[in-house]
Amino acid sequence: MKSIKIDEFKNFKFLGNLHLSKNEKNLFYTVSNMNLEKNSYEHRIYKMDLETKKSFVFTNGAKESSFVELSDGSILFAGDRENKKDDSDTTKFYRICPCGGEAVLDFTVPALVNKIKEINDDEFLILANFNRTKELEKIEKENKKEEKNKENLYDDSKDYLVATEIPFWGNNIGFTNEDRSRLYYFNKKTFELIPLSDDITDIYGLELNEDKTKAVFIATSFTGRMPLVNEVKILDIKSKAVEVLAKDYSFAYANFIDSENIITIATDMKEYGLNENSNIYIINTKEKSFKKIVNDNFDMCMYNSVGTDMRLTGGKSTLVKGGFMYFINTEVNSSYIYRIDKDGNLERLNEKSGSIDCIDISKDKKIYAIALKDSNLQDIYEISKEEENRISFHNDTTEYSISEVEEINFTNDGIGFIGYVMKPTDYDPNKKYPGVLHVHGGPKTVFGKVFHHEMQFLANNGYFVFFTNPRGSDGRGKEFADIRGKYGEIDFDDLMKFTDAVIKNYPALDEERLAIMGGSYGGFMTNWAIGHTNRFKAACSQRSIANMTSEFLLTDIGYYFIDDQISATPWNNYEKLWYHSPLKYANKAQTPTLFIHSDEDYRCWIPEGIQMFTALKYHDVPARLVMFKGENHELSRSGKPMHRIRRLKEIFDWFENYLK
Repeated sequence: MKSIKIDEFKNFKFLGNLHLSKNEKNLFYTVSNMNLEKNSYEHRIYKMDLETKKSFVFTNGAKESSFVELSDGSILFAGDRENKKDDSDTTKFYRICPCGGEAVLDFTVPALVNKIKEINDDEFLILANFNRTKELEKIEKENKKEEKNKENLYDDSKDYLVATEIPFWGNNIGFTNEDRSRLYYFNKKTFELIPLSDDITDIYGLELNEDKTKAVFIATSFTGRMPLVNEVKILDIKSKAVEVLAKDYSFAYANFIDSENIITIATDMKEYGLNENSNIYIINTKEKSFKKIVNDNFDMCMYNSVGTDMRLTGGKSTLVKGGFMYFINTEVNSSYIYRIDKDGNLERLNEKSGSIDCIDISKDKKIYAIALKDSNLQDIYEISKEEENRISFHNDTTEYSISEVEEINFTNDGIGFIGYVMKPTDYDPNKKYPGVLHVHGGPKTVFGKVFHHEMQFLANNGYFVFFTNPRGSDGRGKEFADIRGKYGEIDFDDLMKFTDAVIKNYPALDEERLAIMGGSYGGFMTNWAIGHTNRFKAACSQRSIANMTSEFLLTDIGYYFIDDQISATPWNNYEKLWYHSPLKYANKAQTPTLFIHSDEDYRCWIPEGIQMFTALKYHDVPARLVMFKGENHELSRSGKPMHRIRRLKEIFDWFENYLK
């Protein structure tokens, strides 16, 4: 059997954007792979013949990470086949016949398009980037162009940034002040590009009704500070009239379930705050009614939160077909497919555990999904309640030495938990091995039993790896997930009880050679742990939180996330923010700690890692800070390939030094 090496993911494929063709004869999807020489990812569209189940490369541009199917069956995708980088504010769309052949340039939109919906052969609705200040600056530059040339004036517009609202930056996006996703009508024959929304409204979730006369979308309008609630709006495509259908909720999805009704996922956040599970509502467009169609016991997150580092792109996780809304829901340690009709009749459609990443549905309700199942990586499955058949084979783990995930049960505060343990692949019960407690991010996500390269790499190099889903995690309802104002208390206690249980159940685990690691919330917990226990002989804190006050004031989501999750602000309860800050307890830390951060991570900004690193060095605790240039919060999942390898090398070397 082959050992899983530090760079093994270079041999794996990442699947996404699964789409069943309109004639239901083919599946289209994207396949991504790493190119170590270019230190980047390549993305191509693939096509599967559903009769033969054979797949082949459909595009060869290596940049096709998304696409749409047009009414004639051809595939439309954004690209730049000529590799011209001077038209930065345009989007070129290429069309390729469903039977294959060479993609041809179909049209160019004078805007940066992030979503496109076909009305007919010539007309489209699009969502495109817009920034009112930048647009005004363009006009001003044109007006001053002649004067500037005469006087040779210096253009300093690129020398500074101006913020007028919060958030003014976003993780994986960069500086976003006054950026909006704006709705436009576009005619490819006349080149008309007509804005249908104002310049302070951010729009997403654009969907058309069956006869393409109406469109529904979700809109957030703001200046100064982005609100947490938004609106569902409907557009009459012919008249271009827009009407508000529902507001004062946080809407996550809206689509036409029939000619009169829109089904939507929303929460008012009144009971459990930001992480409150949503409900499902029907908006009747004629009666203008807004009605909840699930009962009060309904308690689902309605998305996939199973963590892995073997997922790169996305796809449809919620969709409407044949009078049903289909969605993915996380339960305990896996995700499953559900459907609901407009009357609230709910049904789960599969039983096997794993991670369902994206789906599409046929007219006869056959389910296709990209999923991680058993110890396999992403591939395509045909799914029914009775069975799940794998129909693509882009990834093969049978040749590798895999550490199978074992389950143990433990109890804390009268609550039952499932813990997960991976033995070293060279496991000998008569030997002693070091171990790593891995803490997931979120906190409202879950770890499951799916393939995780980082964990398998450690297990293949002589480590126990163990993890669980403490209170605050997803998959067990809104009350279980609610740890507002309790960060570092009940969740930390759950993790320590779990560690005790693992030591008790696995005598080969050397309790004198334990490490803790995690990213984001897991980084917070790692920082917290080293200030509250000395049981760990090494730690790795990644993209972490050290100081709740600086996290509140400096990051893209901080001003509302910390307010909600810690139940305090710097002005109404600074003491509570400091109490829940790992930095407060850094003077008690003795654990050698590796800090990993990215300089463009605006979710947990780099000052968080710097503060903890400085505190430990000040108190003479061994510490190392590794800062990755040009990376963000997603370093471990979608960072540049060579950076992902270097990150794992830093972690492995640190643990080898202090645990072996």
